[in-house]
Amino acid sequence: MTLMESFGTFVDDLWYVAFVLIIILGLYSTVRLKGLQFTQIREMCRATFSKKSVGDKSTLSPFRVFCMSMANRIGVGNITGPVLAIIIGGPGAIFWMWIFALIGAATSFLESTVGQLYKVRTSNGEFHGGPAYNVSNGLGLRRLAIIVAFIMVLMYIVGFVSMEVSSMTEAMDVAFGFDGGKLIFAIIFTLLTAFIIVGGVRRVSDLAVMIVPAMAMIWLIICVIAVVANYSGIADAFVSIFVNAFSVPSTVGGGVGAMLIIGMKRGILSNEAGIGTIPNISSMADVRHPAAQGLSQSLGVLMDTVVCTLTALVVLTCLGHGEIVDLGLESVPLLQFVLTDTFGSAASYIVAIFLFVFAFTSLMTDYIIGENNILHFGEKRWLIMGLNILILVVVFLSSFYSSDALFIVVDLMMVLCGLVNVFVIFKLGGRAVEAYCDYRRQREEGVEEPEFHKGSLSDTTGITVWDE
Repeated sequence: MTLMESFGTFVDDLWYVAFVLIIILGLYSTVRLKGLQFTQIREMCRATFSKKSVGDKSTLSPFRVFCMSMANRIGVGNITGPVLAIIIGGPGAIFWMWIFALIGAATSFLESTVGQLYKVRTSNGEFHGGPAYNVSNGLGLRRLAIIVAFIMVLMYIVGFVSMEVSSMTEAMDVAFGFDGGKLIFAIIFTLLTAFIIVGGVRRVSDLAVMIVPAMAMIWLIICVIAVVANYSGIADAFVSIFVNAFSVPSTVGGGVGAMLIIGMKRGILSNEAGIGTIPNISSMADVRHPAAQGLSQSLGVLMDTVVCTLTALVVLTCLGHGEIVDLGLESVPLLQFVLTDTFGSAASYIVAIFLFVFAFTSLMTDYIIGENNILHFGEKRWLIMGLNILILVVVFLSSFYSSDALFIVVDLMMVLCGLVNVFVIFKLGGRAVEAYCDYRRQREEGVEEPEFHKGSLSDTTGITVWDE
């Protein structure tokens, strides 16, 4: 076994620890919030889509932030993730993906609400928050906060951006490949990234509002058409999901444990509940009450899971797991193969275009998360300039090169962020529960738009942007 293979095995083992802790956090969140993800769906929708938004020219409304967070969630993983889970873990992996999403919705509420409580306001009026700010302001651990912010910058600006650009290049090369194409794609992607950088968070939010709802809806329509075209396999698809969740097919190696881990991991990487990434975005929202953003992000987890589920059904209504294994195709080629039955030769172009769009929207929010964390080191122009140069270099080079070693390092950074986030939420989650109780009390008293005052909490240490 090579050194890199040994390192990869170590990272995989560390993920098992993180999975257990994140699942425990999800169950803890569900109990403390009294099953909020099951009982408050209507309130989630109201908090997300209410026309009585708060954001002004210097801040972001809840709906804008919701679209930005969904741009981060609905990425390439929504196309490749569910299909990969089926290939490796069998249809039952989708069941466990659902289970994690259900408990992860409660986790997302806690981490997003905590992020809102401990966010800060910069000199230009924008809000910023997330794990680094929670650690610094909520726990007073300044050195750990700097480490978390540094890891987040590297993970997003180098790691995730590289992955997104590689996906975009591959998608375009497969669909429209030609001699010298990678250089042209590199130039186009670098210019698009520069366009995002110049406009900053406001431009990303504008693009997210325009692109994300449309792209999600169109992808769902495409999936529904493909599933309906194979309507005779719908019942068998659901039966295979439920039966194989507890009775693993012989084609899956590692048994129930391996399948469960695969389903959980695909869920985590898709909806991102528990690893602390989404609060980097959700903390930017200008809301009257922190719990409102928590409710909105819980809805985001559920909606992300709907997209993943329909993608999985496209495959399962057409093929059984044995047939999938016999084909020996990877996730994207398999999805293109299945969609060919419905859309003919256009299937490869459809998948390629959506891979590009999903990767591009994720890249937009990758930059915003990187900027959010670099600002934790101070509002210094040279820091932002350095970040901008770094991302442009990464985008250009990633159009030509990709590294498996880099992906393993990013995996390590993600699991470290997840471990820190679990620790933070267990320490500060009680404040989020208190905020939720305050929100529910006001709603029960007939207040249409609850307003938060930090005096309603038992401990206000580190909370700076909320009035008494």
